[in-house]
Amino acid sequence: MKSRAVSKLWALMHLPGPILMVALGTMISSIAAPAQDTFQVDAQHSVARLSLGSGQNVLEIGLARVSGTVVFDSDDPSDPTVSLTITPGNTLQSEYAQMSFTSERSSVTADGSITVTGILSVTRVERSVTAEPNEAYAGPQYGEPVSHTDTREVTLVFSDPPRKSGHNNTMKLSGLTSVSLEVFPLFVDAVTDGDWPTILVNDEQCQEPSTIGEDYSGAACTGNVIARVANRVVMTGTAGGEDYSGFRPVVTPDRKQATMALDLRLTELRPVGAQSTAIQTTRR
Repeated sequence: MKSRAVSKLWALMHLPGPILMVALGTMISSIAAPAQDTFQVDAQHSVARLSLGSGQNVLEIGLARVSGTVVFDSDDPSDPTVSLTITPGNTLQSEYAQMSFTSERSSVTADGSITVTGILSVTRVERSVTAEPNEAYAGPQYGEPVSHTDTREVTLVFSDPPRKSGHNNTMKLSGLTSVSLEVFPLFVDAVTDGDWPTILVNDEQCQEPSTIGEDYSGAACTGNVIARVANRVVMTGTAGGEDYSGFRPVVTPDRKQATMALDLRLTELRPVGAQSTAIQTTRR
């Protein structure tokens, strides 16, 4: 690689002055601005799965939406720049958490996985809530939010190498990070106590029934389900009996470790120059 650069420089030194200046400018600009492929994380179809426990004793707690960008160096696709935001969804409850991840460095393991190390920031928000049903009841009353923020260095492991799809320049990327309570207590607490949704729906529409009776079970909602929590469950009590109380998860995990699994759908962003060229070509 170095010998090629030396040969090019030697050849340039024998060019006439004006041509030499142009050639050097082109060479310097190519070195200073390496080609990059920028992808936007599709928040409508990108999901973070949050779990507690380790080994066989893992329970999926909830889901979150993921947005952000992933930038690949065309000369070194194994060194991506990752910037992610993880949120519970469109509706924030009295207690919730939000997270963000910014990459700092990356490397490739022996099995071909890409490890991206960066800063994970977790903000947990708590609000007191009062709900006293009476004739003037108009819903729960929330107190002032109190937030707690902490940051730690974590490593995301992307097991599958990035590959572009021929369909609209999209890409799928799966990542995983696992953190212990001792290393990052706020992250584990946020997964444990956060009000994470157990189902994510796009284009959700909810409608209250015209009449509310004793069998009222909430608004009827429709939409496109993109993800739901999947845990093995067991029945409690006897079906149809007085001791029946529904289903409970088979696993009861400890709170010593939390895991975030990312399932990302990426869409390539076209450079501004490419967009304007496409517009001019269309006009012609």
